[in-house]
Amino acid sequence: MRRRFGFIAMLALAVVFAGQAVYAQSPIVLKLGNIQAPTQSASLACERMAKLVFERSNGRLKIEFFPASQLGNAITQIEGVMMGTQDMFQDAAEWMSQFEKDYNILAMAFAFRDQNHLQAFFNSPLNAGIKERLRKDRGIRIIAENWNRAPRDLVSKKPVNSPADLQGIKMRVPEIEMYLLVWKAMGTQPTQVAWGETYLALMQGLVDAMEGPFDTLLSMKFFEAAQNISMTHHLISASSVCINDAKFSKLPKDLQDILVASAKEAGDYFTQMGIESMTKDRKEMESKGAKFIEVDRKPFQAKVAPLVKELEDKGKWSPGLYQKIQDLK
Repeated sequence: MRRRFGFIAMLALAVVFAGQAVYAQSPIVLKLGNIQAPTQSASLACERMAKLVFERSNGRLKIEFFPASQLGNAITQIEGVMMGTQDMFQDAAEWMSQFEKDYNILAMAFAFRDQNHLQAFFNSPLNAGIKERLRKDRGIRIIAENWNRAPRDLVSKKPVNSPADLQGIKMRVPEIEMYLLVWKAMGTQPTQVAWGETYLALMQGLVDAMEGPFDTLLSMKFFEAAQNISMTHHLISASSVCINDAKFSKLPKDLQDILVASAKEAGDYFTQMGIESMTKDRKEMESKGAKFIEVDRKPFQAKVAPLVKELEDKGKWSPGLYQKIQDLK
C-alpha cells in the first residue's frame, strides 16, 4: 500500500514539474497590428519580422500579427499601444504626429528632399529628442524607422498635370491634420476617409482623388477606381515600428536586442520591395489601363510653400525645426 502511495505521489510530482517546464518554455507573445492589406509589402515585412524574432529567440519570443486594420484604425491601434492593450504597431511614421507635435513635420509636403535626407533626420539628435519625449510622455518606444516607403503620389479620376487641375476636387486624406492642411492649401476639398474605405469612396464618387505610397497602388487596386497617377512625389516618408515601452522594458535584454535587430532587418526588406515595385508595379498597372503623368513638381511645391511659416507660427512644430531639417546633409 505504501509503495502504491509513493508511486502516486511521485507521479503527481512528475506531472507538476512537467507542467512547470512547459510553462517555462511558453513564449512571450507580442500582438502586432497594422492597417495594410495582407499582401501589401508592409504586411509581408511584418511577417518577416515575426519569423526572424521567433527563430532567433529559439521560440522564446513570438509575434502574432494582425494586418488590415483587424485591431482598429491607425489611431485606435496607437492608443492601444499607449495603454498596453496592444503591444506593437507598424505603419507610416507620421501617424505619431497625433501624439507628438514635432512629427507634424513628417507630413509636410516637400519637407524632405529624398530618402537620404529623411533618414538623416531620423538618425539625428533632433529626432532622438522627439522620440524620447514620445517614450516618456506617451509610453511609446519606436524601435525601427528604416522602413523606407516609396514616394507618395497622386491618384485621380481626371488627369492632374498642375495645381490648377486640383482646384475644387474632392480629395481623400487620412485622419492626420497635416494632410488636410496641405491639400487644402493645394486648392482641393479634403475629406478624411479611413485607408481601408478609400477604394470604395473612389468607386462611389465620394472622393475624386487620393494620394498614397506608390507601393500600395497596385495591391490596394486604387488605379481601378481612378486611373490617372500623377508622379508628384510630394511626400518622402517611412514607416516605423513601435512598442509599448513598459512591455519592452520587461523583456530580457537579449530578447530586446533580437526584437530591435529583427525590426530593422525587416525594414531593409520592406525598403527593397519598395524599390522593386517602382518599375514592376508601374508596368502591371499600365497594362491594366493606368495612365502615368510625369509632372513638374516645382509648381506644387510653390503652392504649399507659404504653409511652412504659417504652421510654424501656429505651433504645429517647434520653432526653427523646419530650417534645422533643411540644413541637414
